[in-house]
Parts: sequence; structure tokens; C-alpha cells
Amino acid sequence: MFKIFHTTALLLTIFWCSAATAGGHKVIKPMVEIPVDAEVSEGVTKTLLETEKRWNSQDFATILELWDEDQAFPTYIAEEQAQWFVGWERLRGYLDPPRPNPAIEALRMEYYDIQVKQIAPDLAIAIWYLHFEMKTIGSAPIGEEVRASGVFRKKADGWKWIHYAESPITAGVFLENLMETQVRDDWDEFYEDAKEKKKEIWRKKREAQNRAAKK
Repeated sequence: MFKIFHTTALLLTIFWCSAATAGGHKVIKPMVEIPVDAEVSEGVTKTLLETEKRWNSQDFATILELWDEDQAFPTYIAEEQAQWFVGWERLRGYLDPPRPNPAIEALRMEYYDIQVKQIAPDLAIAIWYLHFEMKTIGSAPIGEEVRASGVFRKKADGWKWIHYAESPITAGVFLENLMETQVRDDWDEFYEDAKEKKKEIWRKKREAQNRAAKK
């Protein structure tokens, strides 16, 4: 057991090193309000929520209808991809493959905390969080929280995708989050008691050291 604990602690130390030195890597602060025209915000949000709806319909190919067909090189990367999908051929191959993946039984998306920033008269960026759930054959369903961003162009029939990217958390923070879920509900009570015990242990040790020093 100690060996497992020691190995886990070592891994966490390695993973946390860069983030911890920056300080406050998991502090959640209030969202910063981005001034944006209401029509732009509502239009981009509408496209996002329609995308969410189409993911949940399981007919992923219909998401292509929400992309700007005049964009010569759409760009797309999900967290599981090894490289960017650039261009229509690769984007269609991902969202509308000739043969659907039979291992995926169901997939669900939920977009939330959507924020929109206009960067040109016909261009806007959105940032948001998504909750992802999926069930594959022979496995229990899994879920994950993911950060995402997209770029949209204003067209006659609404705001259309031209770029999509997911930004997964680091392996260290993911492991940290996972281990936090394993802490039992009575930890806080134990923690306060343990702190008092440690104070008493160190008090006695200092007293013993002081007595030894006086001899």
C-alpha cells in the first residue's frame, strides 16, 4: 500500500510541477463579461445549441450543414485526434464517415457558460464548456468536462462554423480531479482532528528538543 501511495505521490508531483509553480491553477473565478451586440451573441449561441442538438440526435452528419460551405479550409480538432482536420474531405470523414463506428452506442453533449466575442463585422469567437457522455459496447458510460472554442462567420442564413477546437485539461489536473472524487464524506472532520494531533506531536517534540539543549 505504501509503495502505491509513494508512486502516486511521485506522479502527482511530476504532473503538478509546472502548474503549481504558477499558483492557483484550479482557482475558479467569476466569468468576465464580454461586451457584445445581443444579436451577434444570440445568433452564435443559436448555432452552438443547434450543434448540441444534432450531436444528441446521433445523426452527426447533419452538423456539416452548420459549417460555412464557402470556407475553403475548415479546421477542426477534438481532444482525441492526433492532428488537425484541415479541409472538407477530412471534416466530412470525421462527421459523416462511410461506415459509422459500431462501437459507439450513444453520445451526449451539453454546452454551457457560452461567451461570444465579435472580432469583425462578419466574424465571432465563442468559448464555452461542454459536458460529454458516451456509451460504447461492453463498457459502462463515461463522462467528461471539456473546454472548447469556435470561430463563426455571419452568413445570410445565420452564423456558420469555420473553426472548432477542444482544449482538454492536463494529465496531472485530470488525475487530481479523479482522485478528489475518491475522498470520503467524513474527511473534513478527520482533517481537523488530525491537524490538532499533529500540533500536539510537534509541541511535545519541541519541548523534548529544548530540554535536551539545556543539558
